[in-house]
Order: sequence, then structure tokens, then C-alpha cells
Amino acid sequence: MPTRSCLASLTFLLSFGLAMPPATCAAQTPLTVDQAQAVVQRAYEAFGRPGLAVAIVQDGELLLEVALGQRAEGAPMTPGTLCNIASCTKAFTAAAIALLVQDGKLDWDDRVVDHVPEFRLADPWITAHMTVRDLLSHRCGLVTFAGDLLWYGSDHDDAEVLRRLERLPIRQRFREQFGYQNLMYLVAGRVVTQCSGMAWEDFVEQRLMGPLGMAASRACAQRLPPDAERAVPHIGGAAIQDHEFVACRPAASIYASVHDLVPWVRMLLAGGAWDGRPLLTEASLQQMWRPHVAISDAGAGAGNDDFRSYGMGWFVGLERGRKIVHHDGGMPGFLSKVVLVPADRFGFIVLNNANDGILNEALQRALLALRAGEDGLAVVDRLAQIAQRFHDRERNAVAQREARRQAGTQPSLAIAAYAGDYEDATYGAAVVRHDEQAGLTIELVPSRRRLHGSLSHWHHDTFRVDFPDRFLPFALVRFELDQDGAVAGFRIDCPIADFDFGALDFRRAAASTR
Repeated sequence: MPTRSCLASLTFLLSFGLAMPPATCAAQTPLTVDQAQAVVQRAYEAFGRPGLAVAIVQDGELLLEVALGQRAEGAPMTPGTLCNIASCTKAFTAAAIALLVQDGKLDWDDRVVDHVPEFRLADPWITAHMTVRDLLSHRCGLVTFAGDLLWYGSDHDDAEVLRRLERLPIRQRFREQFGYQNLMYLVAGRVVTQCSGMAWEDFVEQRLMGPLGMAASRACAQRLPPDAERAVPHIGGAAIQDHEFVACRPAASIYASVHDLVPWVRMLLAGGAWDGRPLLTEASLQQMWRPHVAISDAGAGAGNDDFRSYGMGWFVGLERGRKIVHHDGGMPGFLSKVVLVPADRFGFIVLNNANDGILNEALQRALLALRAGEDGLAVVDRLAQIAQRFHDRERNAVAQREARRQAGTQPSLAIAAYAGDYEDATYGAAVVRHDEQAGLTIELVPSRRRLHGSLSHWHHDTFRVDFPDRFLPFALVRFELDQDGAVAGFRIDCPIADFDFGALDFRRAAASTR
């Protein structure tokens, strides 16, 4: 799942006037190990604590594997340290579908309902016409990140999430508008299972990781051995609990190291060949790497951004006149990036456990600038200065939010009156409890492990909750009263780009008190 730290990085860079270079075809200069090492070291010093790992492939061969900092307190990060690569998993899911196409077991343009009969979206016509290609290219009609609270930290399994898809509103034009979707990759994983007779996890490990020699990598955290060299995720320099996926694994659950990802990148840059034989065909790569939907970005300006698009499992664009194929990934405490320049057989992998997408973006821009004969170190330094301004802006936004609190107000009702059972038609249940000692508490039942906490009065009928999940800002729960002055329901204001808390509408169950 790309987080606010990675997907938002391009937006903030553009907002500060640092657009991509012009789309002229600049001559490329091969990197030296010393040059690359210096850029990585500078980026680590500017952004990268606690840990950073980078691998670079040049002319189809490994140029550099380097790791700096710590994977956990007192334990060094190494090129073999396993991180959650998050949405870089999507490329593996697209490749799994490609293998099944190569096997003759399905076609890119097969209807989803022919392989997953229980698949339903809110629009029956879209349901009937949705293809496997549509699943993988973020053009299904759902807006970006729609429905992600169904799986994030949730006890809903894939079957339950799939059952609730039909309740999500279609707000965009099918096949015309880009809306980044994790849930469609869940469905793609179901297609893999139905067509192969294997769980998605088994298929990815046996058909992709196995042939590539990715011996330490696993499809999800639950499959890692106890002695795995596993990084600990961090936010704000503090270690946090890792996210272990119950649902939606084909979107974001793979654990890998830069060392294990090198053969993956080398295979892709070799036209799909590995150990002298094709793993993926060139036809499969052409399908995955061609534009399927344009990514419009109002106000981004002209230039290379006009050509930003999504293929299947990969973003596609231009960088200094050359086609670039890339993807970011983000889960709380982990950020990942894989970048390919296929024509030059050049690519690199960046993994960090500091939750800093600006770091990854800085490395991408610096390494590509260095290949174009520019000063890569200066690019890192400039982005470090801009990042400070960006973080200042974030802090100011929090301060402004707190300043809008209205002093001297009281709840409309006695505190105990807000307790009760509530339900959002798409997401599920929530419980607000009242206890004389603990006061008012809230629990979003499907995500009880992450989304719970004490409610403290903010103003009027609004209460603040600080969820234990440090990835989330503080939330404001606004209770709504009906015409008789009784509590009818509540809405949640939690301003984070990754999840649409505002779409939740919890209604109180009849005659419900706690």
C-alpha cells in the first residue's frame, strides 16, 4: 500500500517547484561504484535512519549492494535484511497472472466473474465487464484507496472483504480514470488461486521466487522463519509493531531484501530471461509495461508528467526521454522502491525501515541525475532542504487543526448517552462503551487490534481518540443527534491520505446502550 510518505512525495515535490526534467533524450553516463556509494551515503545521512538498503543493476549486472544503519536496535541493516516491500508486491502478482497467461490457463481480457463468480461491484455492468487486465491497472471505477479500511489491521479475511466490495460506491469512469486500488489486487490473487489450484502465496514463492533463487524471501510475514533477518519498522525513529496481513496479501505483503530482489530486477531487464531460459516472455513484459490508464494530476504542469500512466503492476513514464518503469511501496514503518530503465538495462531497489518516502524519491532522482552527468549529491541536498519545509508544513497543519478546537463547550448529553452499538454498512460494527472509571472508549470491531482508544471531549459533541497505531494522526469522532436529541450515529475525521475515514458512516443500533 503506497503510504502518504511515498505516493504523496511527487505531489509535494511539484508543489515546491521541483518538477521532473524535460523529456529530452540525454546521454547516459555509466555509474561507478564510488559515485553510487557516495549518493547512498549522502541520502542516508540526510534522511535514512534507522536503516537503508540499496542495490543497483547496470548493464544487466550487479553494480552495488549496500546497507547502512540498523534493522533493529543493536542489529545492523545488511543487503540480506528482509523488509515488507508493500506495493512492490503488485508487480509479482501481475507476473503471476502473466505466467498463467503463458500457461494458457487464462487471458488478460478474461472476465473476472468467469474465474471468481462471487465478484461483485456496486455497478452490475462494470461487474459483468471487468477483466483481469482491469483488475491490475487501477481503472475499475473506485477512487484511490477506496475500501482499504476493510483490510488494514482488520480481522476480515479475503472472502469477507470480497463480500463487502459491492457496497463501495463507484465514483469514477470505468476504464477512463485512475484510482489506485489494493482491493482489486486481492481479487487478482483469487484469480491466481482459481486458475492454478494453488494459494497465491504458494504460486508466487514456487513459480517466481524459487526459480530466481530468492531463498530468504516470503510471500507474507506469517511464512518467515523465526530466525529470519527481519527489519523492524519505525515511525519517527521509534520502533512500531509490524503489520501482518490477514487479507489483501497480493497487494502488499511480500518480504524481501535488496539482495533477493536483484535477480528479480536482472530478469526483468533481460527481457524476462533467467538462467538462459524465459521466465516471463517479452510479450508479457510488453503487456505489463504499456500504458493502460493515464494518471492525471491537476496542476502538475506540462513535461514528463503528461506521460505518467499505469500498466499492470507498474507505473510507466518518461525520464529524460527514456521509458521508466517503476513502483513504490509503503506500509507503516517500511518504504520500498523499484525502478527500471529497460532500454539501458539499468535499475535499482531501495528499502528503508524509516517510513520516509522522500528519502526514496531523493535516491531515485539523484541516481538518474548522476547517470545524466549531473550532480547527484546536489539533488539529495536540495531535496533534504525541501523535505524540511514539507515537514514544517505538516506540523503547521496539525497545529492549525488543534487551534480550531472551541474552548468552553460541553457535550449535549450525559457522557453515558453516547455509549452503544453502531454499524457502518460497508465496514462493519463499532462499539462505544462507558465505564465510570475508564470513561468513554471506542472500538472499531473489525480492526480492534489497531483502531481503539479512549474518547476525550474535544468540543460540542466531538471527542478525540488517539489510536495506538502510530501511523495514524489523532482522530475526531463527531456524534450526530436526531430530531429528538438522541444519538443517531457518528463520523470520524482522521486526516490521512491512505484511508478514507470520512466515508464511514456509523449508525446507532436501535435501543442500543453500553
